[in-house]
Amino acid sequence: MSENDELASWVESRRLIIAQLSARDGSIRELANRIDKFNDLSRDRTAELAKEGQAGLAELRMRVGMLELRAKLWGALLGVVGGVLATGIGQLMFTAMRLK
Repeated sequence: MSENDELASWVESRRLIIAQLSARDGSIRELANRIDKFNDLSRDRTAELAKEGQAGLAELRMRVGMLELRAKLWGALLGVVGGVLATGIGQLMFTAMRLK
């Protein structure tokens, strides 16, 4: 009977090992499902942040464009004013030269 007891003990230990492996397999599958859900949520959040970032960049580009346009307009205005002043001074000088 000693051999039967050893065989029964061996079979029982194998059953326990299989039960433990099955439990671990279930835990691993559950963990894999959680990781997949986290990856999906992370991917969605990343896409949302990218959209927000693109909208912010578009707004920033528009502001920069407006500032550049404003600077060009001021430059043109100063150019016109400078031209008018130069023309006025030139005419004053030629008028003064004619009067002499």
